[in-house]
Amino acid sequence: MTETTASPAAAPANPGFLGMVWGVLAKPSTTFATLRNGNGRAWIVMAVLGMILVMLPIIARGPIAAQQTRELMQEQFQNQPGFEDSGVDADQAASFATSPILTTIVPAIGAAIGRIFGWLLWGGALYLLASMVGGRSSFLQIFQVVIWAWLPYALRTVLQAIYITATQTLIANPGLSGFAGAPTPDPSNPFGSMPSTGTAVLQTFLGQIDIYLFWYLALLVVGITAVTKLSRRKSIGLVLIVWVVFMAIRLIGTAVSTNLASGFLGG
Repeated sequence: MTETTASPAAAPANPGFLGMVWGVLAKPSTTFATLRNGNGRAWIVMAVLGMILVMLPIIARGPIAAQQTRELMQEQFQNQPGFEDSGVDADQAASFATSPILTTIVPAIGAAIGRIFGWLLWGGALYLLASMVGGRSSFLQIFQVVIWAWLPYALRTVLQAIYITATQTLIANPGLSGFAGAPTPDPSNPFGSMPSTGTAVLQTFLGQIDIYLFWYLALLVVGITAVTKLSRRKSIGLVLIVWVVFMAIRLIGTAVSTNLASGFLGG
């Protein structure tokens, strides 16, 4: 008589980088479950790729924004009486303000660094809240969830870069910000058409609302549920709490900066 011993359930296999990308997009619940077993270093590749991709729209719009800024500054200089006698070289000033370092390199590097801090903040906040309600996971596991859940935004950056490059047009109203009712910019007086604080706050809020946000939040919920073993309801609550807190901080920053700008400009 042969005895059969039940073998323990096999751990989900490591799908590798491309497998993770496809899995997160096609079957996120099963794919995120592999993160409980470490899943190698594929997440580092995703993190580096994300830092590169976040720079693409900035690199694409840099020359366009520089040209628009140059034209605006030249028009402003021409409209200021006695500017030519002030001893300031208009061409030199415009060249400095529209240099690739200021219009492309610094913003691109800042976006990449900001992306890292964004992931760390989301990962830290979710880990802290999950631990408080009984989640069983490490910070690294949740950090990986945050990075992989960012895939929809990675797709958005590629589409934005393609659009800007193909049309040579900047994206003026991201998300739903076009519904905020911001005043139409006046090329001859750009500072005279600043939105009110309420409009600026609404514009910032609506600018974050698009299909990629909901996709990102949904992936976070699935990932947090998979790695922490929390219920889906608790995971939804954690993700929404973190999003609301970070959005509130962003809106407060917008309100403060708008008020300061209005005060400096005599608004």
